[in-house]
Amino acid sequence: MNPRSRIVVVTVGLALAFTTVSVRLIWIQLVKQQDYREEAIKLHTCGEPVPAQRGSILDVSGRVLAQSVPQLEVRIDGKIFSERPQELPTLANLLGVSAEWLKGQIDPQNRYQKIADGVNADLEGKLRTAQLRSIRFERKTVRDYPNGTETSQVLGFVNLRDQELGSDRTVSFEIGEGGIEKSMDRYLKGVAGERRIIRDAKRREIPYFRLSDRPARDGYHVVLTIDQSIQHIVEREADRLVEQFQPENLHILVVRPATGEILAMASRPVFDPNHRDTFQPDGMKPRAIADAYEPGSTFKVVTLAAGLNEGVADLNTTFFCENGQMMMAGRVLKDHEAYGLLSLREIIAKSSNIGMAKLAALLGEEKLHEYARLFGFGARAQKGEGMLPGEIAGTLHPLKNWTKVSMTRFPMGYEVAVTNLQMALAYAAIANGGKRMEPRLIKAVVDRDNRVVMQFLPKVVCQVIRPETAKSVTEALRGVVSDEGTAGEAQVPGFTVAGKTGTAQKYTAEGYVSKYRSSFIGFLPADKAEFLVSILVDDPKGKKYYGGQVAAPAFREIATHVAEQLNLDRGAVVASREKL
Repeated sequence: MNPRSRIVVVTVGLALAFTTVSVRLIWIQLVKQQDYREEAIKLHTCGEPVPAQRGSILDVSGRVLAQSVPQLEVRIDGKIFSERPQELPTLANLLGVSAEWLKGQIDPQNRYQKIADGVNADLEGKLRTAQLRSIRFERKTVRDYPNGTETSQVLGFVNLRDQELGSDRTVSFEIGEGGIEKSMDRYLKGVAGERRIIRDAKRREIPYFRLSDRPARDGYHVVLTIDQSIQHIVEREADRLVEQFQPENLHILVVRPATGEILAMASRPVFDPNHRDTFQPDGMKPRAIADAYEPGSTFKVVTLAAGLNEGVADLNTTFFCENGQMMMAGRVLKDHEAYGLLSLREIIAKSSNIGMAKLAALLGEEKLHEYARLFGFGARAQKGEGMLPGEIAGTLHPLKNWTKVSMTRFPMGYEVAVTNLQMALAYAAIANGGKRMEPRLIKAVVDRDNRVVMQFLPKVVCQVIRPETAKSVTEALRGVVSDEGTAGEAQVPGFTVAGKTGTAQKYTAEGYVSKYRSSFIGFLPADKAEFLVSILVDDPKGKKYYGGQVAAPAFREIATHVAEQLNLDRGAVVASREKL
């Protein structure tokens, strides 16, 4: 090939080479620019979430009921350890475990296996001084419930949800799974931040870009209406009832009638949110809102209030109680004693079924049903944000489903299913001059500087009965808590108490059986109620099963100590109301 031809070939070759390179550059810089840019960002940039500190749950006085506490874990890199087995004796000695046990925990294929948690500062210092290359430290938070089982069904619990940050690391977030932890999770959990890490070509972090980090916003604190001192009083009495009567279950509520605030709520069985391995479904259930039952005689207050408010009778109106037995709608209706002529006041005090059925007949089924609905039965009591999960509506059958027998059963608290919360709020309405309040379990949401983010104020649902009617019902209920009534054992020295007992037979697949639900609901001082206590004991064992024998003495015990806790006395009731 002559020189001229060689020049042509070389020139063409170079042209083709430059053309190929140019096309490739055009392809990279114009066509695939975005793809390669994203790939470069992935290689040099990474972001990881910064978990927010979960907020605490506090009682009404600011005492901690639930909090997240920092905890240090020690993890071992199985791959590095396989290359440095000489670290085993030192690590085992510092952790206080045997070398054989520790060796059995290590898997060369499993990097960062947890081998210890809850590491204190002293041990951390020793481990760092030892300069063991096979271990790493992982900081996290653990949810702690300082009072153990107390208030556990209200508080609920949290689970940890892991988020992968590559092949060798995860970050855990606390997620509410029950109670207030669940219903207020969006306030408690805060907002996670993000740490952006920019690396150079040698994979070294460029510190300047830390300025673009987004800090986490820690969760807010949730302040409950629960008073831990009152809660402790209730929990202690619940334990005593369990020990004495071995019931199937029980639940107790303490409510402030004027505001609807729940001061205490306890159930048995119970669970400890600090010990996950002991969780049982029965213990986690907030029975005061989640169990429906036929209330029995405590429901008679609805019939009484309706009759008085409609003017069909007054407390002095008399009814012949048929000497303890009568036929109504083809069924026998009995009293527990052979009563003759009784005033309405005495009918309530002695809890006569026959007298109450005769009052209901004067009132009529439509009015009776209407007042039951006004008192809140057949519907969930909690509304809006901050509700405790698990509440049921109970059962208030529509009138079209009533039978002729219904008017002999409904006025006495049968053929209706209620919750303890519904019953407590119905009595609270009477104690509050006829105004039914919406229940409140949350007082406020506050930030880390104790500034109010959201406040939950008292809310009136409706005026169920006139104030003067409420006063007359209260007067009748005071007669129940007397030596002539069924709740003589509910009397609290130094205070006037209004309340009602209930002893309802339990219904099973075999019909009504010789098992009972014993209850008492009462408030004090009767004329200006500061608090109300509602107690239900399901199937107490032994010879005592009447509400006046089982629940009334428990009320006296709780009410006596709650009155002391609230600094109530006969000369300072009004002053303490202003203070609270």
